[in-house]
Amino acid sequence: MYVRMSHKKTQGKTYQYLQLCESSRNEKGQPRVRVLVNFGRLDQLDRKRIESAVQALVKYASSPLPSRIEELEHGRVLDYGDMLVLTHIWDRLDLSGSINQHLQGAKTGFDVAQMVKIMVLNRVSDPLSKLGILRWLETVHIPGTATEGVAYQHLLRAMDGLIAIKEEIEKDLYNQLINLFSPDVDLVFYDITSSYFEGDGPEIAAYGYSRDHRPDLKQIVIALAVTREGFPIFHEVLPGNTADVSTLADAVQTLSRRFKIRKTVIVCDRGMISQDNIEALEETKFPYILALRPRNNAEAELLYQKTLTGFSAEPSLNGLFIKETAKGGIRYIQCHNPDVAREKKTKRQERVAKIHKEITRLEKRYQRGELSEKDLHYRVLQTIEDRHMTPFFKPRIESGKVILYRDVEIWDREEYLDGKFILKTNLPPSQCTAAEAVLSYKQLQQVERAFRELKDFLKIRPVYHYTEERVKAHVFLCVLAYLVEKVVEQHCQGLPQVTSARRALSLLSRLKAIECLAGGRTVTVTNRVDKEITAILTALGVQPIKKML
Repeated sequence: MYVRMSHKKTQGKTYQYLQLCESSRNEKGQPRVRVLVNFGRLDQLDRKRIESAVQALVKYASSPLPSRIEELEHGRVLDYGDMLVLTHIWDRLDLSGSINQHLQGAKTGFDVAQMVKIMVLNRVSDPLSKLGILRWLETVHIPGTATEGVAYQHLLRAMDGLIAIKEEIEKDLYNQLINLFSPDVDLVFYDITSSYFEGDGPEIAAYGYSRDHRPDLKQIVIALAVTREGFPIFHEVLPGNTADVSTLADAVQTLSRRFKIRKTVIVCDRGMISQDNIEALEETKFPYILALRPRNNAEAELLYQKTLTGFSAEPSLNGLFIKETAKGGIRYIQCHNPDVAREKKTKRQERVAKIHKEITRLEKRYQRGELSEKDLHYRVLQTIEDRHMTPFFKPRIESGKVILYRDVEIWDREEYLDGKFILKTNLPPSQCTAAEAVLSYKQLQQVERAFRELKDFLKIRPVYHYTEERVKAHVFLCVLAYLVEKVVEQHCQGLPQVTSARRALSLLSRLKAIECLAGGRTVTVTNRVDKEITAILTALGVQPIKKML
């Protein structure tokens, strides 16, 4: 049903007629137009009569409309664009379906999947505590999600249900990613990080090596495996005192047992190297590319040389110099970055200059009698330690002067190691060239980026939970949020105005759902959609926006 303007020519003049029409088809399927009401000539219409008719009809409309602009009142203005896209991705990954399937038979009295969805969407858009989520729900319009009855205890109990089916959800998600995006699983990147607690934390929290530089606080260790594109495959939450090298063997077993990933290469950093890990990889026939520790490592010691003899520039690696050595089916690839080497040498010389400057100042104080020889020696040692140069220098005081004796062997070795890293792989050259191995290792930054996202943007910390299962559930929510965000980024690649998922979500947040009060009823409408938002919605496959929600 629609309003149209018809034209009729009489005595050489053309008149316009306002009509209410309806489109239909006859028995042969041919389109026909039926005039329901003919309001008359446009120039002779009584506008007040039309307005009275509209007001009378509005009372019976399913969606109320104001008859006068002064009758329209605006209510809340809610975030909608980012919620629309995040809900679309949640549905594409079939997360609600997966949660409901694996929770069959569980009696909760509320929709667990919907509570998890709310928590994940909040984690992506505006990370808050579970209590904060209740306030946040008053500021957003989540399509197809009833939020009026959400209670704090529902969110907590949903976390308990989620963590109970973690492995099943991870496996379903991996299969969904394979179907939707066909990610490359020829490489799996693996790394671990830590996250500390301000208080005592749960029983799993313990003191250990802190990557957040807070050894004074208890922490948990988080292990994460991702694809080449950065999609998370699985994660584990481990006690805070777990050593890096003790986690890799379990990760390989998980990839083989739960995800049936065998014909792939596992890539991890130097912190994961131990003989037990190497044996675990070879026992499961997992190909690997590992980074060796350049110092205090027997294998790296055998590769040491005083010059760059045998190194050659690799054009595909932006001028990186490499040298390959093979022994017993194992290949060692030494890599030298001249720019990094020069930078490290410069910084070392700057530290030495600062040490000499401070020593000169201390000598003058000693000569004035302000320091004893013992105090002078202690202050010099402390100065060297503060500049992280203790292995290089041994100070002595001779005739009131400080003499720095440099360990030439350690100094030369450190200069050789500047700008270098060493890779170890069991892949034959026919399957992976030296340059390809280096490129694969450099892509390990995908998992490092994932950890930065979890910590900086998705705010895995602070953790407000104090039982082991709730802490693990909180981390799982953060990983799910990272996955959803990663899907946004994957779809938006190539859009000139979108440099990251964060940027896309920021642009989408300009699309609002506006509550309007009309005739005693509420209508929710959207504001105007600009071309940037349209481009993002198109890239993500979201249906065109309806003006009235």
